[in-house]
Amino acid sequence: MRKVVTVIFLLVSFLSEAQELKKKNAPFTIRGNVGIPRSISSQMYRKTFYGIFEANLSCNVRLFSNFYAGLGYQNTMFQNGKFLAYTYFKHSIPYDTKLMHQGIFFKLGYDRFSSQNFYVSYALNSGIMLANYMNVNADTSAVNRPYGALKFTAPYLQPEATFNFIVDETLSFSLMLSYTTVLTKFDPKAPRFNHFEEVSKSSNKYFMSWFTFGFGFSVLLGKK
Repeated sequence: MRKVVTVIFLLVSFLSEAQELKKKNAPFTIRGNVGIPRSISSQMYRKTFYGIFEANLSCNVRLFSNFYAGLGYQNTMFQNGKFLAYTYFKHSIPYDTKLMHQGIFFKLGYDRFSSQNFYVSYALNSGIMLANYMNVNADTSAVNRPYGALKFTAPYLQPEATFNFIVDETLSFSLMLSYTTVLTKFDPKAPRFNHFEEVSKSSNKYFMSWFTFGFGFSVLLGKK
């Protein structure tokens, strides 16, 4: 994973130094991304949950030059780690607890063309994340009390870069890289995981955050 991140950032640096082409993108764009998130924040959150998928969709309008703004929706799903299980009649049964994040965000970005059919888009998504723990196993352990809320809301920030290849006058496909930070700390008592020593003894100094690499598309509307 570190090698992949290094290659991506080297690519970003190379493209940043490339000469910018004076070309404008479409007045209206519908942009979507799909990827797999990976927790990289607090050790506790990283050890407890791993990412299943992330998807977002936004509608955008060009403001001036190649700056644009829009509104969007994001859905991200995490699954508990495989080591989390309980014993029932001498059999180990894995937990099946999921954490779903649903976000409504405002997008502000810039498209930088380096050729007629290739551009890099830099954007910042900012909004409110609605989170929900699902399939939580009941647990009466004292270390899990007071119980944390199964649902919570928090603001979040998501810088994003996409590398876009125009394949048609109205369509482009892309590679996507983003980093999401939900401005709240992970509470292991909410999914009832605080009785696991692997969880309770882990560090939890930073907000819940994750890195996502995936693919995307843009529908380009209003071009003459």
